[in-house]
Amino acid sequence: MSNMQMMCGVNFFSFVLTLTSLSELGGLQDSIAFMLRHPDFALHVLLVSLTSATGQLFIYFTIARFGAVTFTIIMTIRQAAAILLSCILFGHEVAPVAVLGVAIVFAAIFYKVYCNLTQKKETKKGNLVPSSTK
Repeated sequence: MSNMQMMCGVNFFSFVLTLTSLSELGGLQDSIAFMLRHPDFALHVLLVSLTSATGQLFIYFTIARFGAVTFTIIMTIRQAAAILLSCILFGHEVAPVAVLGVAIVFAAIFYKVYCNLTQKKETKKGNLVPSSTK
């Protein structure tokens, strides 16, 4: 199964589950009526859908090209930057425990990167047998 097929399958099942949930809870007609009353809403939904699909493509590309650890670092930095930007722009405060949590997450990620780089260097020197041949 290709990345595109997987993405389409996940999005299709998300659509089906959302449609089922809305109809079971009685909100489907209200949702359609809202969309008909506010034509700009449909455009906004389309734009969010397109940007979400584009983001998924970038995620698949990043993982395929650079690996899951690099993707995790990118996403963690993105989230930390969003929190920092929120604090600066809107004056939100971050509890010291949250700062500690972010520091622990970054330390763990960078430790994993360090271990991977160290293992690759030792493998190139011939000191270790690559894990794929074990």
